[in-house]
Amino acid sequence: MSKIGVGIIGAGSIADIGHCPSIEALPNAYLAALCDTNTEFLDKMSRKWNPKKTYVDYHDMLEDKNVQVVIVGTPNRLHAQEAIDAMRAKKHVIVEKPFACTHAEAWKMVDVCHEEGVFLMAGTNQRFWEQNMIARKLIDDGFIGRPQMGRSSLHEGWSLYHEQLSFTRFRQNAHEAGAGALFDLGAHRADLLMYLMGSRPKRVMGIIKAFGQDYTELDDSFWITIEFENGATGVISGDRYSPAVSNISEVYGTEGTIFTGSEATNPFQTAPLAVFTNKDFRQNELPEIVREYRYPQLFWSEDIMQPNGYVPKRWVPIYPKRGWAYKTMLEHFLHCVETGTAPSLTPEDSALVTDVLVGAYLSMKTNSWVEVGRHMENYIVPHYDAPEIR
Repeated sequence: MSKIGVGIIGAGSIADIGHCPSIEALPNAYLAALCDTNTEFLDKMSRKWNPKKTYVDYHDMLEDKNVQVVIVGTPNRLHAQEAIDAMRAKKHVIVEKPFACTHAEAWKMVDVCHEEGVFLMAGTNQRFWEQNMIARKLIDDGFIGRPQMGRSSLHEGWSLYHEQLSFTRFRQNAHEAGAGALFDLGAHRADLLMYLMGSRPKRVMGIIKAFGQDYTELDDSFWITIEFENGATGVISGDRYSPAVSNISEVYGTEGTIFTGSEATNPFQTAPLAVFTNKDFRQNELPEIVREYRYPQLFWSEDIMQPNGYVPKRWVPIYPKRGWAYKTMLEHFLHCVETGTAPSLTPEDSALVTDVLVGAYLSMKTNSWVEVGRHMENYIVPHYDAPEIR
């Protein structure tokens, strides 16, 4: 089997715990190159992951013929330019979240992707957790009817990933990060909710706050209301001060409800996926994944002994294999490169995620709904000095 050479720009924590292990685990990939301007990080990561080559200047890495796919894993400020330069070098690109820090950056990335004829995908990996993919299939198959309302939240304090795993503190620096919880957590929430609802966002309104200004001037709390193109509504929320992680995504349909979570459990959320439908099903008509996890509550044959022939209506908790969403995401992207099939997560989708996040800030300025999409105003979030993108 021929292997695809992957080069990573940014030898930081997300490369260490997410991307390098995924490359190593896939039979059709190898770490062709690792790049970072910080030689201490580069040396440390090279000893651990053994790339074929190392670089301190990503432009040199982009000239490497063995690098076919580039993963951009640098601070937020650098994402757009590095992704654009990689695409202009005819590399396929995965760019870590946030996809971009401004509306103009995001849509320029979309345009360059199509101009160069390469694939571009945001690294919003949470849609690739098994429970979220199962949820999406059940929704697509009509298990809960028509999705009408959804919510996705992640509340996770600075003291966790940022202070215990991250190689640097760039996430609390306005120049490098652009925004705080909004970009770091909100990108995942907006992408996942759009994925589960099966519709793109149309307009947004939000509240973004910075409660812990003794730690950073950047935001640490957001609450964003979204109206989707199909008329459904949703909310995403997150914060950077909660000491205990809380993560749940909910989809409410006309005939059922689905809950998912991937980042933590708690006494109120013990399963990674739980589903309920008000539809009538005989046991042999249930979706296979639901039938497999539908354990009896009172009697082993209760689902086949009902007078009307239909199984009792109740919640079913589902426990898919833990897996690793980064590996699944990269596996999908490499398959797309090998087959010439466009990724399921399009660059337009990720540009709209950027618009949702930036548009929420803009809505606070205008005190009104903000229409998202290519023609949205290029608003710059507070505290950020946006670079000029070439």
